Amino acid sequence: MEISSDLSFPELPLSLAISEPSVWIQAGDREQWPKIAPSPHSTPTLQIAPGEWRLELEGIGWFRAADGQRLEWQRWDDSVSDRDLRTFLVTSGLGALAIQRGALVLHGTALERGGEAVLLLGHPATGKSTVAWCLLEQGWRLLSSELTVVDAQGMVLPGLQQLKLWHDAAVTLDLAWQHLPLVRRGLKRYALLPPDLACCEHSVPLRCIYGLRRAKEGSEGDGEPAPTDVVASSSLDQKEALLSLRNHAFHPRVYRGMGAESQLFLQAAALARGAPMHWLRVPDGVETMRAVLAEVDLLDPGSLKPQSATSHEEGLDD
Repeated sequence: MEISSDLSFPELPLSLAISEPSVWIQAGDREQWPKIAPSPHSTPTLQIAPGEWRLELEGIGWFRAADGQRLEWQRWDDSVSDRDLRTFLVTSGLGALAIQRGALVLHGTALERGGEAVLLLGHPATGKSTVAWCLLEQGWRLLSSELTVVDAQGMVLPGLQQLKLWHDAAVTLDLAWQHLPLVRRGLKRYALLPPDLACCEHSVPLRCIYGLRRAKEGSEGDGEPAPTDVVASSSLDQKEALLSLRNHAFHPRVYRGMGAESQLFLQAAALARGAPMHWLRVPDGVETMRAVLAEVDLLDPGSLKPQSATSHEEGLDD
């Protein structure tokens, strides 16, 4: 997407194109937005219909993505900062627009090294940003975080280039957190942005996909000590990979509400056939995670300590 916006977005790569933008982000007036038919996939704060996506966040504002071309916003009041607006515009808002434009949008973080990419899938709090920062220390470059688009040719597109780290992780990783912007006011979570991040700004072929799991400190399962290694399963079969990709879409409810669920399944099935997927388990402690990730090559899943490919998926998410 070539974007023209009335807000600045340091989280997105700067386009050098001179062509007409394909997407406009601008202030709007929700009172002027056309009414949409009720949907069983909508919620009190989220309204969805084919070609339409609306989000209301108390204390932040109102957002609308329409027809894959327009992303509009309105502040709740004058106390809401541009930073607060951007938090939702560059994630949920652009994700909805990309779905409207026919893209496969996954809840994950992609990194590049040596001209190839790995994709880390995981729901919130699985540690994607912490793992990504540890890999950046080893010479990787960030392609996209939080939401990642993979095209029909298996190329990972550059996208949102920002890492969000909680206070404890920022302290442990020796970051100057006092000088980092907050993700949102009142939240002790910090945003790392270019030029403090090494980023890749061109599409890269996807080598493999990892479903990220955290090994809890203390004990695991049958009373065995939690592992202190990076552990990878064997390659998932296509059915299990398809289910996991579907569950990690950004978001399944939005695809359904916009009438794009069949699109999601076809795209996820193609990706499951084209790129191997593994479960990846990393230690829970940040220092341990940092040390062991320095000793492995995620571009070569076969070199990692093996684990059974038993699924941890519980079924279909909302």
